[in-house]
Amino acid sequence: MEDKLSPVEIADKIIELSEQFNQYVFEHPDILDNLPDRAVLVFLDANDQPFNEAYAAIALQSPLPTDSERVYVQLRRRVQIVEQVNWEAEIVPAPFP
Repeated sequence: MEDKLSPVEIADKIIELSEQFNQYVFEHPDILDNLPDRAVLVFLDANDQPFNEAYAAIALQSPLPTDSERVYVQLRRRVQIVEQVNWEAEIVPAPFP
């Protein structure tokens, strides 16, 4: 059985996900068209159910500002493998006489 997430672990994960969402918005600003005005964002990690449950419970206990609603944003890591080419230099004898 997994240990309960500490408040610091939850806060760190919220910060990480909000930074990743901000980067995503910078690259895909059209996602903002899907958000209602005055939305309160609740970030979820597609691969971390214990965090999602802990954060959702906190979010549901937090009062909402007037005329706002919670919007759940699920983030998923996508790994891109980029081949990096490095050149090496070596001193060799002249190949042609």
